[in-house]
Amino acid sequence: MRIVVAGCGRIGAMLAQMLSLDGHEVVVIDRDVSAFDRLFKGFPGEAVEGIAFDIETLKKAGIEKADAFAALTNYDNTNLMSAEVVKHIFGVPRVVARIFNPDKEGTYQALGLDYVVGTQFVAHYILEMIQPPLVRRRARCCENRLELVEFDCPARWAGQTMEWCEKQVPVWISYLVRGDASLIPDWDTRLEEGDEITALATAKAVSKLERYLRSKKEGERNIYRHRRRW
Repeated sequence: MRIVVAGCGRIGAMLAQMLSLDGHEVVVIDRDVSAFDRLFKGFPGEAVEGIAFDIETLKKAGIEKADAFAALTNYDNTNLMSAEVVKHIFGVPRVVARIFNPDKEGTYQALGLDYVVGTQFVAHYILEMIQPPLVRRRARCCENRLELVEFDCPARWAGQTMEWCEKQVPVWISYLVRGDASLIPDWDTRLEEGDEITALATAKAVSKLERYLRSKKEGERNIYRHRRRW
């Protein structure tokens, strides 16, 4: 593929290296010529000086033939503007942008742009190292509006139907792994303890589900402690 990367910071330079080593044709844009010093020695791609959302700069980078574009500068507004120009004016099929301020998520969603919130990603990663999550995030879809998650069936859900479960927390259960078998459940499928559940949910629902599962788990621990004391 031909991929244009806007921003030759640490992440942009690393992405350019990874893509180049995979055999892709890479072009890097940055307004600061000295930023290109971060590119690895022998970088086979192109380096274009200029502003990421400037039409002429983008044309010079061959955006009209690009298969993908990544906006990775250190400025949210630059990333947003360049991503919008590339997607809606040049029609590049794959456009991804980096966001520093999570408050801008709504704007990206309204424009139909894919994005990664670096601060949230790092915070979640550190949180998972400190406190392993009960709800495991696997991917995002639908313009980052929904998350694909996995979690183990809690004991109190055993024997309950999909309809009952989806009323407990707002998730859409789509897939189950039960022992060595896998199945796509219907409305009347009943869960068994130990089932691994794959579901779709909003970020807000994922947080609610995590709290729900953790509270039940802590509740079970507290009951166990009281029994031991008794």
